[in-house]
Amino acid sequence: MTVTSVAERSDDGCAPVAPALTDAGPADLWAAVADLSASVTDLEVISRFERDDVEPLAERAAGTARELGLVELELRATLVLADLERMRGNVAVAGRRAQDVLRWAAENEAPQLQARAHFLLAGAFQELGDLSRALEHAVRSAELLGDDARAEVRVDHHARLADCLGLQGDLAARERYDHVLALAEDLGDVDRQVLVLNNRAYCETLCGSYDEALVWITRLQALSEAHHVPLRVGRLDTLGRVLMELDRLEEAEDAMLPGLHPEVLDASLDGDGGADFLLTLAELRRRRGHLAPAQEVLDECVRRCERYGLTSIRVRARREQAELHAAAGSYREAFEGYRLYSDELNDLQSAERDARARALQAMYETTEARQQSLRYRELSLRDPLTGLYNRRFVDDQLPRLLAEPASADGEVTVALLDLDHFKRINDECSHETGDRVLRTVADVLQEVGPPSEGERSSGSFVARLGGEEFLLVLVGLAPTAAARHLDEVRTALSVHPWAPVTGDLPVTVSIGAASTDGLISPTPSDMLARADARLYTAKRQGRNRVVSETG
Repeated sequence: MTVTSVAERSDDGCAPVAPALTDAGPADLWAAVADLSASVTDLEVISRFERDDVEPLAERAAGTARELGLVELELRATLVLADLERMRGNVAVAGRRAQDVLRWAAENEAPQLQARAHFLLAGAFQELGDLSRALEHAVRSAELLGDDARAEVRVDHHARLADCLGLQGDLAARERYDHVLALAEDLGDVDRQVLVLNNRAYCETLCGSYDEALVWITRLQALSEAHHVPLRVGRLDTLGRVLMELDRLEEAEDAMLPGLHPEVLDASLDGDGGADFLLTLAELRRRRGHLAPAQEVLDECVRRCERYGLTSIRVRARREQAELHAAAGSYREAFEGYRLYSDELNDLQSAERDARARALQAMYETTEARQQSLRYRELSLRDPLTGLYNRRFVDDQLPRLLAEPASADGEVTVALLDLDHFKRINDECSHETGDRVLRTVADVLQEVGPPSEGERSSGSFVARLGGEEFLLVLVGLAPTAAARHLDEVRTALSVHPWAPVTGDLPVTVSIGAASTDGLISPTPSDMLARADARLYTAKRQGRNRVVSETG
């Protein structure tokens, strides 16, 4: 099998996603998992910026992780996709997905995943105008982020915290922005420096601190020129707004002119960046007394609002149109324009309140969230190769079984099963053949044991502990009955038609079992140690046998 390594970076530094793996050997599987993890990390780094390739790459990464049973990687890729939904305006969808992921991450003690979910939720609540909740999630996203996180991701999380403070007019944002800007500069990440400088300048304008905003927007211009990084319309909009409020009108318009280039104007996915930019430019030209050019860009702004359904910007355009009529001396048209603006603003505010309420409700709907949480938890407890329960399930379930007084309607028997001479199969056939044997063994174990529902109490299960070692836990069978059943399992494996898979090599299993019979407070470690000792005895006595208390 050929595995495309995602360590082979493309020119932009983003790793391609590992393909789906079928019948991969252990070495290939580990390499693919490492490559997939690297590609998901790359996606988290680049997804902050609008790129056409992020969505298909994230979908492939999520699908590959799902096939491999790597739940945490699947959910990290899911968050990348959810953030794209947020940027497109589907805040409720994005928030609900992030809530699902956060719930799973908390239940499974995955702090890095929790940090990423909080990061997305902070952005979602920002979009909804709930800045207090946004700040809560931003704080948690920064607190939970591990020291081993990529430096770019640390910049993003702390920058979002600074944004949440800045949007509330909290002066503590300035210290936060200084911190993240220093991180981005140390990293040499120009794109993130541009983002931080723009957001800081914007937050200063909200506070009316235009002189302070000028400091940061000037640094943004210098950085852009030094590194030949063209500014997007959103940043040109901030630049123009700052200079306009400082009454530097001609300089402001000159700075904004590159945004009229079609490639720059049409860069935002939903058109809002271009429409907002045109609205600011219309106001700027009106203030300069250039009414015809102002009307020209305002008309284009309105066309974009109609095309993309940008209701909020369209309402603000009503006000600017009224101002233009007034500047031209058309006072009746100005009065009508202001009346329309007032009516539509009231309707918009009402609609936005309803939309926020619906989005918040959707984000906290419990039925789907519980179902998703259960699905992800079940996936995390399964071995990706065989579909059997894994060691995490054993560590969670076995202590409960041994602690329950009712585990007995009989006893609990813990049996370790180890394939005999499995290394020969890998060496003489192939690792792919070895994996096929492991999957077939898992199928036989599920067919033959545990016993049927009428013969046992609930709780019996089969698990793969790793390599060629399996665990069979039998609940409700006396030691003698459990030993008989284990021998049936051994026989079923030995007589299975292995020749089409392994040729002349037989596949047999040695089993060591321990029972709770006569024990007062059995522990998982004691039971597994006793079973392991008997497994060793079975190997020493010639393999392909069961050793338990009964012989």
